[in-house]
Amino acid sequence: MNAIAQAVQQTKRLLAPREKFLVLELLPGGLANTLFLSVDEDHTLIFEKAEAGIDVKKFLNSPLRRLRDKHWEGNYLFRSRRKMVVAADPSLATTMPIPLELSRERTQWVADITLDEIENLIAQAMQKVFTQCRSEAAKRLGVDDIHVILVGARADHFKIDGHTVMNPIGFTGKKVALVLEFTFTSRKVFDELSQFFSSPEEFFFVESPQAWMRSAARARQLPINIIDGSQIFIFQKQKYADHEYPVLYREKLDWHHDAILKSVEGALGITAAAARRLYDDYRSDKLSATASRNLKKVIQPAVDTLLAELERMKIKGLVYFNLPFEMPFETPFKHGGATLDALPTNEIVTELGLQANSLPQFRHLAPFLEAYFAKTTSEINQKLRRRLHWLG
Repeated sequence: MNAIAQAVQQTKRLLAPREKFLVLELLPGGLANTLFLSVDEDHTLIFEKAEAGIDVKKFLNSPLRRLRDKHWEGNYLFRSRRKMVVAADPSLATTMPIPLELSRERTQWVADITLDEIENLIAQAMQKVFTQCRSEAAKRLGVDDIHVILVGARADHFKIDGHTVMNPIGFTGKKVALVLEFTFTSRKVFDELSQFFSSPEEFFFVESPQAWMRSAARARQLPINIIDGSQIFIFQKQKYADHEYPVLYREKLDWHHDAILKSVEGALGITAAAARRLYDDYRSDKLSATASRNLKKVIQPAVDTLLAELERMKIKGLVYFNLPFEMPFETPFKHGGATLDALPTNEIVTELGLQANSLPQFRHLAPFLEAYFAKTTSEINQKLRRRLHWLG
């Protein structure tokens, strides 16, 4: 293809209709990362801009953004508005699944389940479990119950009299089993994002680890584990009565990825930046054989500590890493019942029917993938979303 043809093709792509997204990753301390991207008609991801460590308040309150997001009588003034996706650090939001078994009135057993009936059954159950769930969320977020806000409710994994169905509407039966998922955040975060929670268009809010796990699970079988800093997130199937569903567990590791680079700093008496450069050269096979052997001896104790932690916690299945650098061993690396591997970002994107020339780090891309493919537009979940204002 000559230069003119390439230019024409590029122009066509730029002018083609796109679905635009803004991913805002909320971090502790009032900071955030942003990712601007869009998807064209050919399902190609176009990455436009990324920013790290920005001030959330300044970003959300900039004059240009306020004008662009302004709406009148339920309609936005500018239809080019991006779809807003917010992923919150687990210290700022938390999600919990609640398995439910809903009994229908005997007189309704032979009648088809309607949207109104299932909505009312779920709403009654929500009221019964809400207070206890909010208290648990308050403990996780480290705030008082009164400062915890329910911002998401989703029903999934339906069964009718023990038989799995995608949607219970139109079926007959005595009992409907499902998993109700609550997402809570702090009042502070809610107030900062109030313009989006009250917007006329659907706004996608997710706890970051939930986005990581669900996106990874689209391309890999459970159990899946992701190590992030000194935490390990475990996504595995849980059984309740005859109902099996995936659950996210959060555990502390007696290990942190900083241990690897700090061991290099301490052993060689160099700065953090120099240690990182040396480590990257080691992973890229740019060091001499002697230097590589010596550096491996320095790093190995930190690796051994991690492996011992995984054994102690009896971690099974795939173990991925949300780290700013590659681990100091070739992957996949098997240890006991665990397989340590790199996150399959390219495979997930390809298997979901998308394509891209370059991809951001998995942790930044996962919230977009969940927003793009999440089944939150079902009639049942739309009804649940409308009930949040009186329950929370």
